[in-house]
Parts: sequence; structure tokens; C-alpha cells
Amino acid sequence: MATVALIRPGCTDYDTQQRLLGALEMPMNKRGMEQVQEAVRQIQREGLRLEVIYAAPLEPAISTAVAIGRALDDVKVKELDELRNVNQGLWQGLPEADVRRRYPRVFRLGREKPQSICPPEGETLADACRRLTKVINKAIRKHHVFAIVASEPMATVIRCTLQQRGTSVDACLKGEECSAAVECFDTNEFDAGAFVNSDPESDASGAASAAITQESPAK
Repeated sequence: MATVALIRPGCTDYDTQQRLLGALEMPMNKRGMEQVQEAVRQIQREGLRLEVIYAAPLEPAISTAVAIGRALDDVKVKELDELRNVNQGLWQGLPEADVRRRYPRVFRLGREKPQSICPPEGETLADACRRLTKVINKAIRKHHVFAIVASEPMATVIRCTLQQRGTSVDACLKGEECSAAVECFDTNEFDAGAFVNSDPESDASGAASAAITQESPAK
């Protein structure tokens, strides 16, 4: 049994503007740096003895991981490319509201399987989950307590998989809202199937294809 501490990076200007970061790199802003310190304080309050911190080699995840590691007596940080955020393709950099307004049919058809919604030239949440399986299961076998720094919506993919549930279509772009700086999960396995094949959390109707892709934008 391992304890996984899930940490979201400090926020960026894109987060403040409600834009989709996806796999783009963006430095933390002032509020983001304050959030990192909040995460450090929570880890210290809860007495978590992290053995290692895993993060994608991209901003803001890697800066968050390095700052936390240094604040906790130099906990080692390991970069894993598999932890890069969900690739949101041509939607990256756009305001979330604009994407939902221009492609309403995509989200309507994706209500039964939000994890199958695929941005043009991007990947689905299910695809992102699958690429995590090997590296997270290896970490679970190797460590008793470790941290993962993951941006949204990748953090939601990890959270839902560890809790063996699906997510809602409302959370498929920017992830689920969470007030905690650090979330802890005790687990024996990261089972991608629990997320990939799950039903959505919210009641929904409509049909979803294997991958819900781009439609002609609404005018």
C-alpha cells in the first residue's frame, strides 16, 4: 500500500484568465507562488514524509516540484515525460468558455463518456490516463509515500483513477474544482480501466463515439 500525494502546480496567468493550458508551458504567477507555499505548509502539518516528488519536465509543474522539494529538506524531484499535461491540441490557449460556445455538439455528445472527448490534434483524457499506468504503478511498488505534481485536467485524471470513478463533462477541460493544496490517496494500484471505462459522475443523456472529435464551430 502506498500513499500518493497529488499536488496541483501553482497557477499561471492562463488559469486566472480561464484559458486552457494543456501541454503548453507557462510560468507561475504571484498567486501561484503563494499556492506552492500553501502546499508546503499542508504537507508539513500532515506530517507527510515524501520519499520523492514526480513531475512533468514542463512549467509550471517542474518549478512547483522543485520549490516544494527544496522546502522539505531537499526531497528528490524526478521528471517523467508521461506526466505531461493532457494535450488539448488546437484548443490550447483558448478561453474555456469560447471552446464550449463554439463546439457545443462535442460536449453534448460526450456526456456519456467525457474521457473520450478529443480536441482537434490533441488527445483524450482516456489516452492520457493510459500513458500514466506503467510509471505510476512502478512508483506505487517502489515507494511508501510519494508526490505527483500534475496540472489540470491531468490531476483530475489521476484523482478519478485512484478513486476508481469517472468525471463529468463539465470537468473535462479545466478539471474538477478542488480547494485542497494537497490530496492524499492510499492505493495498491493505478488501474487505468477504472477511469477509461467508467460512466460519468453526473446524469447525462446522448450517445458518444469512441472518440468525440471536432465539429464545425458554432457561429
